[in-house]
Amino acid sequence: MHIPSTSYSVAYSHILSRARGSPACTTYLFVAPDVDALCAARLLRGMLKTDDVAHQTVPVGSWVQLHEEALQLRNEDVRNLLLIGFGSTADLYALFGPPDSITPGALDFPPSCMIHVLDSHRPINLSNLFTRSDYARAVFDPRRQRQGARAAWMGGGGGGLPEEELCVVVWDEVREQTEEAGEDGAVEEPWKKEREAWEELEPYPPSDSDDSDSEDEPEDPDSGDSDDPDSSSSKRKRRRTDSPKPLTREQRRAYRAQLAKYEAKGSSYGQSVAGMMYVLAEGLGRADLDAVWLAILGLTYQFTNALIDFSTYELLQPLFSTEVARLSSSLSALQTHTISSTYSSSSERDRSIRPSEELRVCLFRHWNLYDSMFHSAYLGGKMKLWTVEGRKKLSGLLAKMGLSLQESSETYAHMSTDLKTSLYPKLSEQKAAYGLWDLTFPSFVRKSGWRVDLSASDCVEALAAILEAATGVRLDFDSAVDGRRALVGTAGGAPEGGGMGQHNAATQHGGREEWAEGIKSWVAKGEDKENRRPVQAGEAEELTDQEKREKRDRDESEARRRNFWYAWDALDPEDTTLLRQALPLSMALHRAVTSQGSYILDKAAIRSLRTYRLTVIKDGPDLVVFQHPSTLLRLAHWLVDSIRSMLEQQAAGGNGGGKNLPFVLAALNEQTDKFLVVGVVPADEFGDVRRNRFGQAFEEAAMKSKAKAQQRYFDASVVEVRRDDFDKFLKDLSMG
Repeated sequence: MHIPSTSYSVAYSHILSRARGSPACTTYLFVAPDVDALCAARLLRGMLKTDDVAHQTVPVGSWVQLHEEALQLRNEDVRNLLLIGFGSTADLYALFGPPDSITPGALDFPPSCMIHVLDSHRPINLSNLFTRSDYARAVFDPRRQRQGARAAWMGGGGGGLPEEELCVVVWDEVREQTEEAGEDGAVEEPWKKEREAWEELEPYPPSDSDDSDSEDEPEDPDSGDSDDPDSSSSKRKRRRTDSPKPLTREQRRAYRAQLAKYEAKGSSYGQSVAGMMYVLAEGLGRADLDAVWLAILGLTYQFTNALIDFSTYELLQPLFSTEVARLSSSLSALQTHTISSTYSSSSERDRSIRPSEELRVCLFRHWNLYDSMFHSAYLGGKMKLWTVEGRKKLSGLLAKMGLSLQESSETYAHMSTDLKTSLYPKLSEQKAAYGLWDLTFPSFVRKSGWRVDLSASDCVEALAAILEAATGVRLDFDSAVDGRRALVGTAGGAPEGGGMGQHNAATQHGGREEWAEGIKSWVAKGEDKENRRPVQAGEAEELTDQEKREKRDRDESEARRRNFWYAWDALDPEDTTLLRQALPLSMALHRAVTSQGSYILDKAAIRSLRTYRLTVIKDGPDLVVFQHPSTLLRLAHWLVDSIRSMLEQQAAGGNGGGKNLPFVLAALNEQTDKFLVVGVVPADEFGDVRRNRFGQAFEEAAMKSKAKAQQRYFDASVVEVRRDDFDKFLKDLSMG
């Protein structure tokens, strides 16, 4: 069942009433490990704590982990199960419902459980939307709401409510469904055609053949065991349809084509989950600056990770600006400030938010200017910074801005006030000369007392780095903060074009940098900068292959669970210490992505196939870093942006630009002997986002090639393929 944003507060009230019906904890939050879901969970948890509702937060990073965590709750009294940041694309009735011949491994959750799906992944599985639940319809009936009969019908099934049954409630603002209007200008009912096709076809098994002569007559949905009230199949049919009408072969073909068209659109993203929770907070009268900041982080995460296009971001960002102005009595005097403003806090406890024009230059307030520009994906693609000519061009840009070598090596916090004030105008003057038309975008900055400001994108970068690499992987911190010396061959670095610098970041500028503290902090969490316990001599040999796999899975799951809680603590609005200490993690990841991407382009390691481009990473010092789906997607987007820029430059030079093909990037996991594969569908222009059809393409390739492939993660464009099956999987992969 779907509920719009106008019903969020009603759904939340129902969650409260169901939770208060038991003295034990009956409300569980399953949260995906991404920045948007994390912010949403923090916001929701605050509201639940205010309402004194016992609840438990569980990080869930994959479908396998979801199944494991849900198994532990199957015998518990689960009244509210909230899936935050995932779940909308899967048939949750099949996953959590009673087992049958089609889904023998179903979890069989009790009928008293109501599953709330708070997820921005699209398309939404139609079963979650249209499976009939009389109980859910009665609970959310607008007529009951208008009559004010909540006390009679909320909670344990009294007040004339139908018998409780397992039901799925999808929260969604339905933006993508209202984009298309009819000929008369009227907005079409959301999912009208899909609903009709799904409901008409639901009584018929998917295996029905359109060429069968017997298909002119429909099957009797009430035949067989339908009289048995405990029959799972009869329950599903009673929920979904009462009296199906006969369909001809042509009608069935038309309806199936309609559903196939819906699924073939590819993956996209709706409103951020943190944004949904802010709408709820506002509806409950609980919106404050901390809440709107979490919503801003959710939107920024979507934008900076190319999940939504610039036009969508540009539509929503002013709405949050208005909310900030409404919630902050002092904001009206600050709205004219940009990132070049000299506005400073007058109090150590200043946590105000102000609009800003942000640079597409990563972490420039916390890094030195050269490295922040060099590791920017936007500038890297525009200026070909992986080449010697590109690096000379960057040095030329800094020279035209009047910045010396020493000044561009200073961290932003220790640059002179005059340089800070003039930085923005000087960069703007060079936009035309270097084609940097999209160098800025509107965003927000939040004060944290007298410390250096943190922009929304800074926070997103730090949180994402914690989730990806706080523990479990080896990172080269020295190279991350000292990349410039390595590139230009100064201060003990290697010759130009190769090697990495040897400078000790903790002693640079007298050890004043906040990121120097961060390096010490994160290195201390592990041994030898690896952030994981090394395997003792002889330990691995004592385990069988099966035990090794199980241990490896446990270690990975435990590392990512710890990362989740580090990121959770880093969102503390009153203490940004942990968030700032994570900035070196982000720098190290940017260095790894830039280094690997530069190597790929320099060695021309991208193959152009018929319907897509392909790059495979099988070795290298950072190979283990790219075993995380989000990190591998970072690299894929970095390469896609660089390829687009090269094609644009070729077209401008009259050499033809070539076709911007979909991109496949694979990284070998030597321990599991599997390839982690991601697919990205590039847009023709910077700032646009296209639907990603790789999810369906990966599934079809696995079926055709009979390769052992698994879509473990919530992003359908990520798949694991066994090494022995990788070549035949690619052979059958088509993006036509």
